[in-house]
Amino acid sequence: MLNGVAVRANYVRLTALNLLVGALLCAAGAYLVGTFASNLEAGRLSAAAQESLNVQAEALNGALDKYRILPVLLGHRPDIEALLGAAPASAASLRRIALTSAGMSGALDVVFLQPDGTLVARAADTFNDPILPDGPLLRAVLQGRLGRDERLLSDGRRAYVFASAVWGDNAIAGAVLVYVDLESIENNWSLINNPILATDATGRVIMSNRPAWRMGPRPDFSGPVRGGAANAMLDVPTDYLARSRALPPLKWTLTVLLQAAPIRWAGLFWGALAAALVLGLTLLVQTAINRFFAALRRSRAQRALALRLERIVRDRTRELLQTNSSLAHEVVERKAAVDLLRRTQSELVQTGKMAALGQMSTALSHEINQPLSAVKTYAQNALVYLERDRTDEVADNLKRISELTDRMAEVSRHLRNFARKPNPTFGATSIAKVIEDALAVVAARLREEQVVLIKDLGPPGLMVRGGPVRLQQVIVNLVLNALDAMAGQQQPGIFITVTSHAEHVDVAVRDSGPGIAPEVLPQIFDPFFTTKGVGQGLGLGLSISFNIVKDFGGTLSAHNAPEGGACFVLRLDAAEQDQVAAGE
Repeated sequence: MLNGVAVRANYVRLTALNLLVGALLCAAGAYLVGTFASNLEAGRLSAAAQESLNVQAEALNGALDKYRILPVLLGHRPDIEALLGAAPASAASLRRIALTSAGMSGALDVVFLQPDGTLVARAADTFNDPILPDGPLLRAVLQGRLGRDERLLSDGRRAYVFASAVWGDNAIAGAVLVYVDLESIENNWSLINNPILATDATGRVIMSNRPAWRMGPRPDFSGPVRGGAANAMLDVPTDYLARSRALPPLKWTLTVLLQAAPIRWAGLFWGALAAALVLGLTLLVQTAINRFFAALRRSRAQRALALRLERIVRDRTRELLQTNSSLAHEVVERKAAVDLLRRTQSELVQTGKMAALGQMSTALSHEINQPLSAVKTYAQNALVYLERDRTDEVADNLKRISELTDRMAEVSRHLRNFARKPNPTFGATSIAKVIEDALAVVAARLREEQVVLIKDLGPPGLMVRGGPVRLQQVIVNLVLNALDAMAGQQQPGIFITVTSHAEHVDVAVRDSGPGIAPEVLPQIFDPFFTTKGVGQGLGLGLSISFNIVKDFGGTLSAHNAPEGGACFVLRLDAAEQDQVAAGE
């Protein structure tokens, strides 16, 4: 087993080796990943620049090609050949043709010349552009070719000139020149964010969307250059990625530039990310080293404490055995207390039901005495009719007596079901039947107090998880509370609404009373809490109802309804109709 000095020496050596390898990997990863990312970004920018270059090259060729055919068409017109033969008397007519052609085509100028370069007529007089007899334009015309040349006019404008011969009888009678304004084409480039320029064969910038470069030598884009900003105030030396394309007919080179900064930033970002990942890996390895040697130190400390802990364990074991014996005795006592509590709760439930029946005793007496009085009357009448041999009236009275007897039996059945003790088991129960049975129990008091009852029992066959007898008691308690809350009102009303949801069913019982005071709302379900007067209740009805619903896995809550009055919401789990019915 290594001693403490050897463990510390090993820790120092492993830490130094991990840091050295991590530093080397960070440098290598940053360089390799940064270079790869820079190359990828350069390839992306190059493809974007090439695409933009192709589009602008086609646009420039298209803009100039629409003027290329104009001098050829004018050169083959017989009237122009005749007018050139009659020069200078025909100069006015040729000027009108030049003005018309320039106006209809949008050309900067249309010029008619003699074969020796003598000016006959032109459309524009705002600039002077002498055409030398031995210049490239007339030389191409005399050779029967289409002449091309870029020109810097006397007023500072830049133009591209197409020249063609005016043909007579198999001979050249003159020349026609069409000037195209390059600035009008260049204006379309102002909408392009990236710099773009066209240079001639000498390297002079003929066109560009950056004014600083126009008519100057083509900048060297191998390093940072100025003049590439659209706003001169923001101009700073900038590195560009340049892509060029030759335009053979024009003898120009079109160049599109993209800022090279994204290449550098891509390399820096991905290189830094790679270095961070390697650094994180190094830290993870160092963490593993630290944990390994920490575990070694803990192991040594644990071995040193082993004997002392064994003595402590023996002492604590004796104490735990004594504690376990005491806890076992307490568990037995607690189970007995829970059983007593459940029996007490069951007795309280039964007592609550008996108390509810006692409160309704007057109405129930009226509910039974009234049919008994009617039975007695019908029986006496039947005897009289029997003496008079009026058998039809006797049969009718006996039928009425039978109906009244059924009515009293129905009332008795509801009272008997409500009063009997519930079975602790439960299952699927029809909520509509529970509500109807509960309303039958309190029907006499509802009629006595002339309560308007509005109920919506939801879809037919709606089943909930619970016991019918105990659920009936909950509904009876809620209705009786509502009746007590509306005592003395002129038009009392109770509203019972059943709402079905995906996994549960809500039963809302709302009254038209004054509602629940906000300060007592949190205590409404506490045992022995009541807002009624002395002798009018023990405050157990809502508490018992709360616990019954809790036993079924549901909830019972109370709030003040926006329409007025108190609203109690009974939420129960939904049950399927094919489940086992409740055993109550």
